[in-house]
Amino acid sequence: MKRWLPLGAAVVVVLTLVGGVLFLVLTPAHRTTFLVDSSESADFRDVADAVGTAAANMSPDDALALRRFGGTCDAPDTAELVTPGTGQAAKIGDAARAITPNGKPTLLNGVIAAIDDFARTYPFRGSETNRIVVVARGGADACGKSADEVRTIIREHSDRTGVKIDFRFVGHRLSSEQAKVLKAIADATEARATRFTDDAAELVTTMKEVSVPTSLMAQEVVLPKSPCELVTQEVLMAAYSVPREINGYKTFYDDINCQQDRYVRAVGLVEPPGVAQSFPIIFELKDGKWQMWNAGTGGFSCGEIPREVWKAWNWRCTPEPVVCRDADDYTKVTDMNDVGCPVAIDIADRYIAAAQAGETQGTGTFWITDEWTCSKYPMPDRPNVANPLQCERNADRAVVRLGDNW
Repeated sequence: MKRWLPLGAAVVVVLTLVGGVLFLVLTPAHRTTFLVDSSESADFRDVADAVGTAAANMSPDDALALRRFGGTCDAPDTAELVTPGTGQAAKIGDAARAITPNGKPTLLNGVIAAIDDFARTYPFRGSETNRIVVVARGGADACGKSADEVRTIIREHSDRTGVKIDFRFVGHRLSSEQAKVLKAIADATEARATRFTDDAAELVTTMKEVSVPTSLMAQEVVLPKSPCELVTQEVLMAAYSVPREINGYKTFYDDINCQQDRYVRAVGLVEPPGVAQSFPIIFELKDGKWQMWNAGTGGFSCGEIPREVWKAWNWRCTPEPVVCRDADDYTKVTDMNDVGCPVAIDIADRYIAAAQAGETQGTGTFWITDEWTCSKYPMPDRPNVANPLQCERNADRAVVRLGDNW
């Protein structure tokens, strides 16, 4: 018998060591329960999707659980749909989306049950943080207990668990009165400031923010500045400026407008001795450096700069002419201002038909619609009969030209 005593003691020691190792291995650093209001409401899918997204955003090493609540004050209904465990973010999302909303919001009952979940020895509680993230929608709590009653009940259950639980409350599409009730319950749990959301996108963002344990929240990341953020007068002067040593000229830049991290329009100010001159100038980012694209006091061709950039600059450019229909006579159609070939051909054909039907006026062959003015375009050193035809849109002076005698 005595020889079994050392063996038994050894077994106890081994089991204790194994148990200790398993405890360390199986104990998560962070444990979070999502407590979801499953009472009847039309927008429950927003909540389910937000919970699934928040769970997917968390570390796979976090222990996650899902509990719902909703029913009646006489028969409050709550259930743990997913028990705590690691690596089950997808399971949380699937279970949330499978909920069929019904009943009334019974938030206090759900909070109490979620607290009691942490009182069990297993599944293990988080070694660093234990959190309950509450999503209330369509109401807060239908059973109307006073704030003092709520505070007392929650404190009793929290003390019983013997663990500090970090609460987070999110109210989705609540009225002002419902928000007050939710805040009272949140205050009773000593939760951080309650968050309120009004739409699905805001709910997703908020749920992701409140679900990540504080100790794991990313430190503020200073992202590298974009090319537009780095554009300064000094940067543009380095790209293009009149050398200061030549006759004392100085160059400055004002009204700097950067678009798409690639194009800059600025007003160049050149100050010769006693005189100031200004001119528009465009820069383009190429090979990681700002380079002058064009400068001058006249108009600019559109080039390859996107039209939305010119629009953002509130500045017109001259597009390259586009031959919409080629011909050897006056039926040739050229779009001069990017009106689009279907529009250009349509107005050209209508003008030609009007001229052939004798509907035009005067030797200038004038023809006017609500949108267009068409006529012969006078050119120096040409008789009127030899002048080319064109139509100009009244709204923006866009031009469509006919023929090939320009």
